Amino acid sequence: MKNTLLSFFMLISISVFSQGLSVNTADYYYQEPGETCSAHFDVTNNLDDTLMVIVTRTFPEEYLTVDSISTNFCWGIACYPPQISVSGQARSIAPGETYDGFTGYLENMPEERTFTMSYCFSEVSNPEIKVCTDVNYTSLSAYIGVEEAATDFGVYPNPANDVLHVNYNSEKEAAFIMYDMLGSEVYSDLITNSKTIQLHDFKAGIYFYTFSVNGLKTEVQKLIITH
Repeated sequence: MKNTLLSFFMLISISVFSQGLSVNTADYYYQEPGETCSAHFDVTNNLDDTLMVIVTRTFPEEYLTVDSISTNFCWGIACYPPQISVSGQARSIAPGETYDGFTGYLENMPEERTFTMSYCFSEVSNPEIKVCTDVNYTSLSAYIGVEEAATDFGVYPNPANDVLHVNYNSEKEAAFIMYDMLGSEVYSDLITNSKTIQLHDFKAGIYFYTFSVNGLKTEVQKLIITH
C-alpha cells in the first residue's frame, strides 16, 4: 500500500490546444503528505515546422505562505528551482511529434491541501505559439480510496480490435469512461462486474479511459483501437 500511495495520481486527462502546441495533462496529481508530488505529461507540436519550446511557471501567492514546500520543474535534462520561473534551455520538437520530457514537482506536500501551478509552453522565436495549463497538486485524502480501487480493474486487449474486455473485482459500483484525443467523452457505462464492450462503432485511433468510483476518477490510461 505504501508504494502505491507514493505514486502520483491523476483523475481525468484534459487535452489543451493553442496556437500549434498541445498538452495532455490531468485535473489532479495526488501524493500523500510529506512526500513529493510529481506531474508528468506530454507536449505535442501540431504544426508543420520544428519548434524550439521553453517553459514558464507561475504559482499562486498562497504557495509563498507555506514554508515547508518547494516546487521545481524539469524540461529535458535541465531542472529549475523555485527561484527560476523560465527554463533556460529550449527543447526542439519536430513537426507532429510529442515530447515527454516535462515533469513538475511539489516537494513536502502539506496535509489536506491543493496547490495550483501554471505552466506555459511557448516557441522561443514566436511567443504567440503558446499553450498554458493549470496543474493541481493535492494531498486530499478523498483521492486515496480511488487510488486503491484502481487495482480492481483490468482492460484488455490493448491494442483492441472489435471487442474490449473489462475485468472488475469489487463490490463498489464504478463507471467505465472513454475519451477521444480531444478529451471528449465517447463512452460511459456502469460496471458491476466484468463485461465485454463491442468496438464496431468506434473509429480506429487513440483513446483514453478511466474508471469513476464514488464520483472520483482513477488514473487515465491510453487505449488503441484497430480495425
